[in-house]
Amino acid sequence: MLGQPFLNLSISVAALLDTFVVICGAIMLYRYARLTAVHPGFVYLAYHVMFVTFRLYSVWAGSPTLFSHWRGALRVTEGEIAWAGVLSDLAFLSMTVAFVLCSRRDQRRNVIPSLSEWSSRLLSERVLLAVSAIAFPIGIIAVLAAGRLPIGENLNIDLGQWSTSSWVVVTQIWPILVLLGLIYYYGFRRILVIPTLMLLALMAIQGYDRFRVILPVIFLLITWQTRTGHRWPTKWMVASLLCFGLISFPMKQMGSMIRTGEPLSDVIDFGKQSLGDVFRGASDDQLFLDMFASVVWLVDESGKHFYGTMYYPLLAMPIPRQIWPEKPPLNWYWSEINNPARPMREAGMIATLPGESYANFGLSGVLLVPFVAAYCLGVMYFSAMRRSYFSVYRFINVILACSLVQIYRDGLISAVVFPVVNMMPLTAVAVLSLVWKTRQRTVLRPSPVVRA
Repeated sequence: MLGQPFLNLSISVAALLDTFVVICGAIMLYRYARLTAVHPGFVYLAYHVMFVTFRLYSVWAGSPTLFSHWRGALRVTEGEIAWAGVLSDLAFLSMTVAFVLCSRRDQRRNVIPSLSEWSSRLLSERVLLAVSAIAFPIGIIAVLAAGRLPIGENLNIDLGQWSTSSWVVVTQIWPILVLLGLIYYYGFRRILVIPTLMLLALMAIQGYDRFRVILPVIFLLITWQTRTGHRWPTKWMVASLLCFGLISFPMKQMGSMIRTGEPLSDVIDFGKQSLGDVFRGASDDQLFLDMFASVVWLVDESGKHFYGTMYYPLLAMPIPRQIWPEKPPLNWYWSEINNPARPMREAGMIATLPGESYANFGLSGVLLVPFVAAYCLGVMYFSAMRRSYFSVYRFINVILACSLVQIYRDGLISAVVFPVVNMMPLTAVAVLSLVWKTRQRTVLRPSPVVRA
C-alpha cells in the first residue's frame, strides 16, 4: 500500500522536518506573497502551525493518538501521523508556491484592471434591506422555536417532520448574518454591534455548531481590516482573538453548562481542565492530523480513489431531505472506504483538505488539489482587493474568506456548504445585487495591501 514504507518514520524527524518546512514557507509567503491577516495564505499558515506542527510535537511528547481509547478500534500509530505530517508539508509547500505565483501575477498587472459589468457591480442597498427584512424575523422565530434558550420556554410551533430539517437549524443564525451585512455596508454602529454581540453570546451557549460564533467573528475582523486598510490587527485585537481561539475549544460544553444553570465555579473548572488538554495537545479538536492519517489508511486499505466523484451530492444539496428522503449525503464516500477498525464515519469525523485530496487522487492529489485551490483563492483575493469595498466581488470574497478555516479543515465541499447554505442571507444579497441596478455611491478605495 502507498505510504507503508514510510510508516517507520520517526515522529521526531517528522516534527523537525515540519518545523523547517514551516519556517521556509513562512519566509516565502512573507517576502513574496504579500501577506495580510486576511490573506488565504496566512490563514493556512496559521492553521498548519496549530493543527499539524503543534500536533506533531504533542505526539512526540506522548499525547495519545486517535482511537487510542476506543474499544475494538485500531489506534493511529506515530508512524502514520509522521507520514501524514510529511504529506501535510507537501500540501503546504504546494499552496505556498501557488500563493507566491498569484502575487507575482498580480504585480505584473500592477494597475487596476478594466472591470467587466459583473465584477464592477456594487452591492444594492435596496436588496440588502429587503433581504434583511425577510431573513431577520424568520431567524428570530427559528431561535425562539428551535433554539436552546437560557430562560423561558420555546415557542410552541409544530413543524412536523421539518422540525429536524437542517433548513430550520440553519435559519437560527440568520439574525446575526443580517446584522453582519448591515455592519459591512453601514459600518460599526452601536445599534448594529450591540445586538450582534448579544446574539453571538446566545449562539455560544447553544452547545453545538461553534461555526455560528467563529465565522461571524472572523467576518467582523475582515470587515474592520478592509474598511480601515490595515494589513494586520492591532495588539488588543490579537490578544482578544487568541483568548477567543482558546475559549472556542471548550465552547460547546461550557455553553451547555451555562445554559442549564451549572454553578459558575464548575464552568470555570471545566474550562481550566479543557484548556490544559489544549496546551498538552490532548483535546479532541486537535486531532485533525490524526484524522488525515486515518483517511490515508482507509483509502489504502480499500484501494479506492474517487477522482472527484465525491462532490456530486452537492448538486442535490438544495433539495430538503423531507422531499427526497433518499437524497445522497454529502459524506457518502465514507461508506465506500468504511472499516470497523477506523470508525470515522460513525464518529462524524472529517477528512481535512489533504485527506480529501488523497481520497480523490492519491499522493498526486495532495500536491495538485491544494495547489489549484490555493491559486484560485489567491487570484480571487488580489482581484477583490483591487475593487471597490462596496463591490459585489469584494463582498463575495469576504464571505468566502471567513469560511477558509472550515474549508482547510473539512475539504473543498465546505467551499460550497458554508458560503451558500450556512451564510445564505449574505450570499443572497450578493447574488441579487448582481441583477439589481445599483445607483453609484461614494466608495472606499481599494485596500493598499495589494500595491506593489
